[in-house]
Amino acid sequence: MRNKNMLVLVMSVAFGFSLGACKRNVPIIATVGGKKITENVLNKKLLKTPAEYQKFANTHFGRKQFIDAVLMEAIVIESAKKAGIEKQKEYKNAVKNFQTKQKQQFADYKNGLLIETYVKEIYKKIKPNDTDVLKYYNVNKSVFKNHIAYTVRHILVYDTQTAQNAIKRLKNCESFEKVAKEVSLDGNSAANGGLIKPFKRGDLLPEFENVVANLKNNEISGIVETPYGYHIILKISERKLPSISFDEAKDKIKRTLEKERFDAWFAQEKEKLKVKINYDIASYAAGKPQK
Repeated sequence: MRNKNMLVLVMSVAFGFSLGACKRNVPIIATVGGKKITENVLNKKLLKTPAEYQKFANTHFGRKQFIDAVLMEAIVIESAKKAGIEKQKEYKNAVKNFQTKQKQQFADYKNGLLIETYVKEIYKKIKPNDTDVLKYYNVNKSVFKNHIAYTVRHILVYDTQTAQNAIKRLKNCESFEKVAKEVSLDGNSAANGGLIKPFKRGDLLPEFENVVANLKNNEISGIVETPYGYHIILKISERKLPSISFDEAKDKIKRTLEKERFDAWFAQEKEKLKVKINYDIASYAAGKPQK
């Protein structure tokens, strides 16, 4: 009968049920070891069950079943306390670990909500208007009119020594594709000899794009530093694209302006808060085994 399954369901949602003193004029449904279970407690517990079960629990048989399930849970809890389960080391350690985890989760939730709420406020302030977007388009009209797609290969490494060794290999006539496959840490392109799909201005990092724009076809760059590491770039080709109209560009311009303004705000806040960072120590600590 489905009532048996419902009983199991109620037992699971009733876990953690606590018995407390009743308030005046609140109907007492049952007592367990001298502790009272009121109608208010039952109703609150019932609201935590699925809507389908709530309908069943409001029938004569369902209400009785629900009360019996809550009573069963209460009896087990009281009996466990009298048996000294709360004093057992395994139980106490489990409770302590759970409390620590919950405390951290709550702290993470508060911080996440704080960030989400404040970032929304920041973006309201830095949101560009139509005049800002049009001005940006007009100032950079040559870029939108002379639109170019670049095709390159690159090698990405995390230290200058590895980058210098890669350049030596290239100067010794090893193919760029071979060195990229063996050395590059960019998993998306290394398997293809460092090949990056064609990109336009604004698609990648400015530090990377500026170097590419000034390279000749088949020319290899020196070491190019970006926030992702150290790059060596081989320019394969560039292709002129149709001009981009203001209507086509405005959404991307808005995102660009928002990023620029947020980055400026972030830099300003770092200065205000006198932020100091030792990346070397942080990198070393990250590589150490946790105690």
